[in-house]
Amino acid sequence: MSTEVEIKFVVKPEVKSQLAMLLADYVIIEQAIKPLSNTYFDTTTSQFRQFDFGLRTRKSLNFAEQTIKTAGIVRGGLHQRPEYNLPLLGDVPTLADFPAEIWPNGTNIAQLQADLVDLFTTDFERTMWHIKLANDAEIEVVFDQGMARSGEQSYPICEIELELVRGDITDLFTLAQQITQLGNVRLGNVSKAKRGYQLAGLYTPKIKPLALKMPTLACQGLKTESLTDIFLATLTQSYAHWQHHEQQYLETQDITALAEVDAAVALILQTMQSYAAILPDIDLSKAELVWLQQQLSAVSCASQLHQVMLTNGQFMRKLPEYKRIGKELEALQTRYVDFTDIETLFNSPRYASIMLSVSQLLSQGLSSVKLDTANVLSFANAHLQTSWQSVLDSQLSAPVLTLSDYLGLQEKLRQNLLIGHCFSHHYRPERRDKFRLPWQDILQGIDDLAILQVLMDVAQQQPPAITVQIEKLILRKQRSLLDALEQTRLQALTMRPYWLED
Repeated sequence: MSTEVEIKFVVKPEVKSQLAMLLADYVIIEQAIKPLSNTYFDTTTSQFRQFDFGLRTRKSLNFAEQTIKTAGIVRGGLHQRPEYNLPLLGDVPTLADFPAEIWPNGTNIAQLQADLVDLFTTDFERTMWHIKLANDAEIEVVFDQGMARSGEQSYPICEIELELVRGDITDLFTLAQQITQLGNVRLGNVSKAKRGYQLAGLYTPKIKPLALKMPTLACQGLKTESLTDIFLATLTQSYAHWQHHEQQYLETQDITALAEVDAAVALILQTMQSYAAILPDIDLSKAELVWLQQQLSAVSCASQLHQVMLTNGQFMRKLPEYKRIGKELEALQTRYVDFTDIETLFNSPRYASIMLSVSQLLSQGLSSVKLDTANVLSFANAHLQTSWQSVLDSQLSAPVLTLSDYLGLQEKLRQNLLIGHCFSHHYRPERRDKFRLPWQDILQGIDDLAILQVLMDVAQQQPPAITVQIEKLILRKQRSLLDALEQTRLQALTMRPYWLED
């Protein structure tokens, strides 16, 4: 049994020649090119996927093996999975050959063997360089290019994998950072196997809202939580969310997936800022995250337009010339976010370097980040109260708020709820959610008001008679939203913040 420690990149084909030039500066212990054919297996009931195991055969020139990769860790793009490699006789794996201790309790090996089916194959050319660094660390670098196939379906494979042979994980990231500067390189967290399951129709990635899950602790998290664990868990889950939806957007161009990337980046940045006073020096620049958030600044507007066209169809149909206005809104959404621009961003050296820096922090974080000197609750309480006071000072508690007042509150309220998200797991869910939910509803209402302002701008570009009709409908909708917001706000202001509860 061995444990792979590797970093994967999804790349464009032209990167291969650039990679070869980069590696020429190192001592090359071995270099080889060979064809590889992998076939991935599971049972008819996807039992291996339920185990989080990968089962494959691999064949090359005068070589054949069977491999099981058991459940491991993928933290921020760094893959660590125990794997078992054995000689292969024939075309189908022999499960009884593998160590008995790897199987979950009660596994019927004979039944698994009987139920095995091949799901998909990957055929590619692998170019391998085994290099030595100046400090004698050794890394295996491979460039894989080929195709994956399942029935009539196929997708291209073009990726780089770095595997640590000898040395420290830092050595792996040092080389990886150099590779990011080649351009057209994205950090990958989706294995060939998972993409193959998707190809075979056995796995469908889904867009999902960002939600943090923390381990259940004594006293419901009120006394003994480690700040290091909270910090790293928040970043780990946010980063996984980011990577998942980046891939989703590139495959589907669904603006909702891109909005989830934006949400994950915002939470990581806010977490870094919230912990700034006690955070040691780490190789993750907040300035770079701010830059990335600026690059995604139009995503929120595009996403809101997308949602208004999806969820406000009844209101849109009331508008005169609503089909033409709908087309203008679609064009406006495209001006906010252009797929080509986003794809260029996702394949840029600067973006790849940011992602790799987060990955390195997460892979080494347990030893490099020490935040436990601060008391958890007092630390969280202070941040929440400071942020909340900033919101209160922005006219939130005034007797009456106007449209412009609410729009002026939008970003401060959004930031306050984001900070609350960072620390939400420290507090009893019933008290926390009772306080947060009305303010989340208010923020959604403010977002809706902002969209109505966009519709108003579009209305101004229509013929005068149509403009008047649209404005009447929008003003009526605005008044209805403002009435609902005022009722919710005044009621919510009577509630005691959960961080001040005994």
